[in-house]
Formats: sequence, C-alpha cells, structure tokens
Amino acid sequence: MLYYLINSMHWAWVQFFIAISNSSDPAPQLLLTFVVFIILYLLNNKLEAICCVFNIGITGFTNLILKNTVKRYRPMEIRLIDAHGYSFPSGHSSISTAIGLVLIYFILKRIKNKKIAYTLSGLIFTYLILVGISRVYLGVHYPTDVLGGWVIAIIWSYITISAYKFCMSKGVNKFLDKYFTIKLNIFKHKAKSI
Repeated sequence: MLYYLINSMHWAWVQFFIAISNSSDPAPQLLLTFVVFIILYLLNNKLEAICCVFNIGITGFTNLILKNTVKRYRPMEIRLIDAHGYSFPSGHSSISTAIGLVLIYFILKRIKNKKIAYTLSGLIFTYLILVGISRVYLGVHYPTDVLGGWVIAIIWSYITISAYKFCMSKGVNKFLDKYFTIKLNIFKHKAKSI
C-alpha cells in the first residue's frame, strides 16, 4: 500500500514538473514575449516593451554562446523527458527568469495597488524557482546549470533595468511616444455631407 502511495505521489510530481518545464519551452516563451511587447507597446509603454525584448534577446544570445563554449553534456542518469543540446547554462531557467524579472520590475513600478503588485510578483518569482527545480527534477540539467541560467538572467536584467532608468532620465520614452505611436482609427468614420 505504501509502495503504491509513494509511486502515485512520484507520478504526480513528475506530471507537475513536466507541465512547468513545458510552459517554459522556447515556443511559449516567444509567444509570451510577443504578447508582452504588444501589450506594453499599445499601452504607450514603448520603452518598457523594447527593454523586455532586449533583455530576453541578450540573455538568450549569451546562453547560446555559453552552451557552445562550455559544451557540457547533460546528466547521463535517468531522464524523465527528452532534451537536446548542451547542458550549461539552462536555457529554460535563464530565459524565463529574464522575462520574469523585468515583468516584476514593471509590475512593482506601474501597479499602484501594492497588494496586487506584490501578489503578482510573488507568483512570478515562485514560477521562476519552479522552472529551475523542474529541469533538475526531470534529469535534464545539473543544479549548477540552473544556477548559471539564473545568474545570467539576473546580470542582464540588472543591466537592462539600469539602461531603462537612464533612458527615462534622458526622455527617450517621450521621443518614442511622439514618433512611434500607432493610432488605431478603426471606429472613426467621417460623416458625409449631404
């Protein structure tokens, strides 16, 4: 009886971490990046939109360079899912963290209701930790791969947020709003004179 209970609990954890891992695959990450960019852009937060895309892009590029420089093979023990390419650093961990950290920054900056802002930020932060744990639990990364991914994302997020603050102080956001605003006049019709 205890054996079946332990097995069913293990199966439940495996399914949970597979779902977390799949949600941080490249396709969902690209879709989320695109959606965040469009929402921020249409809400006239163009500088934030550019910063989000830059942070994700540069983190992904750094991740790719390090993977092909270090060339660390994935764990050879039991893998619960298929994974290809080199192991260090964890791309799932680095890219999801790059997305999450800038979102947390802008949530805390923009949402006036601090209870909502802290709740959303806490949920995002918890998700980022779970992504890293899922990659180790499923046997496709070493813990140091995940730590490396987190460090890369933290460094680039810090640089991106610092650049954002500098650009804000120089009025770049006003320039973007003035010259790169899309006006949607779909519902405006000129009345014809009779």
